[in-house]
Amino acid sequence: MAENKQVPAEVEVIDEKNTLELQNALPNGATTLVFDFDGLNGYTLLACEKQAKKQDPTIAVPALSMVYQAHVAAAAAKVKYDDILGLKGQDFNTACMMAQHFLLGSAQ
Repeated sequence: MAENKQVPAEVEVIDEKNTLELQNALPNGATTLVFDFDGLNGYTLLACEKQAKKQDPTIAVPALSMVYQAHVAAAAAKVKYDDILGLKGQDFNTACMMAQHFLLGSAQ
């Protein structure tokens, strides 16, 4: 009989400060959002700003706009913008605050 050697699974290290445990699951069944803010680039951030200003042309300081923050959060978590908007209030606020901390360069 051949030996059945198990190959260890690759371990994914999750940065807990960029992880949000959701009160309710997303439509895809996910119960955790992991935000990869460091993975965003200028093109993505400018695209988020453009989309936010289409929705709210009165935005003066994008980093303080929840519309922009929600777009950035969606991009960082690799989910749909509507998924972020559909979060329960506390989860939505937390996701926006995490994006704002990233955008303003402040510690959490």
